[in-house]
Amino acid sequence: MAYTRYKGDPYWKRAKVDGTGADGTPYRRGERVFFYPRSGATYAGDGAARASAEFDELASLEG
Repeated sequence: MAYTRYKGDPYWKRAKVDGTGADGTPYRRGERVFFYPRSGATYAGDGAARASAEFDELASLEG
């Protein structure tokens, strides 16, 4: 991906604690989750993959 990264861009990380994603998907400590730092929303599982793909698509349109 050749787009400019910004401070508030979402990113993949490992969950430090068990929790529930913004879409209601539960996740366990150590699982990869997609995190939005500006809102604090966390997505796990298929929701994380969709959120990541959506962000990548929108970022690529930025030009």
